Amino acid sequence: MTTRPGATRLQIAEEVNPPYEEGSRTLRVHDQLLLGRRILREKFGNSQPRLVKAGELLGSANGASDGIYHLRSGWACQFRDWFDGRRVIVDVYLPGAVIGLGAGLRVRPMEEVLALNLVVVEEIPAEQALTVMADPATTLYLAWLLSRQQRRAERLLAAVSGIDARGRLATMLLDFYTRLQRSRLIRSPTYNLPLTQLQIGQYLGLTVVHVNRVLRSLRADRIVSLEKHWVTILDLERLTNLTHYGQKCDLVGKGRESPSDRPVKRPKSGDLIGRAHDRRASIQAPHGG
Repeated sequence: MTTRPGATRLQIAEEVNPPYEEGSRTLRVHDQLLLGRRILREKFGNSQPRLVKAGELLGSANGASDGIYHLRSGWACQFRDWFDGRRVIVDVYLPGAVIGLGAGLRVRPMEEVLALNLVVVEEIPAEQALTVMADPATTLYLAWLLSRQQRRAERLLAAVSGIDARGRLATMLLDFYTRLQRSRLIRSPTYNLPLTQLQIGQYLGLTVVHVNRVLRSLRADRIVSLEKHWVTILDLERLTNLTHYGQKCDLVGKGRESPSDRPVKRPKSGDLIGRAHDRRASIQAPHGG
């Protein structure tokens, strides 16, 4: 593959790399996935990278919306606007993501994708995407990527419909952390989150007030902190428990308190009178049988 002067080497994130498994049949599929990934890399490498500013649509520069995009850097989100003006974010794309898989496979039209911060994107135009789809290995690789995207959407749906607000926030923050770590984009439990609290609410089905309240409670409980778009995971185990149990995670994984750890209760006046009466009765009772 020829490289342009000054161009950096194209790398698709590790999270979109197919896993290796034993078995002859699985090995053949794995080889096809690797071949499809290599062909897709070459196609993206031959395109001209372009900048998309925060708040702009990925296809706004040339009007195209049915191409396949590679997010070289930056974050983007896929959204839908309702008739009453409400916006719902249905997916968040991290650096290295391949966007427009459904359109490339002609499964569904390309949804509107918004840049969350400054994005560098490479595109395979719609007319060239048909040629890419003619290769079975590339089609298999794109279908594999689409299945991973579908599983991510199912996890989000389960979180929104099955656990409370703390669990939803924990699921989102842990998902971003896991994907960034798997892609080797971070080496510590700290990462930059370009989503605003409004966009977090649009992603998780919460109001801005609720998002703010839950984030403050997570910081107060020393689980995770979000300050000026920087996420710092303070307690990974408790954050993980929140994704499974939500608010009930406080009852999971904790040992019983020792008597010294328990707060001392101040006795009520009625309790003191009752205890004094019991002591007088025991003194006056006969000891003979």
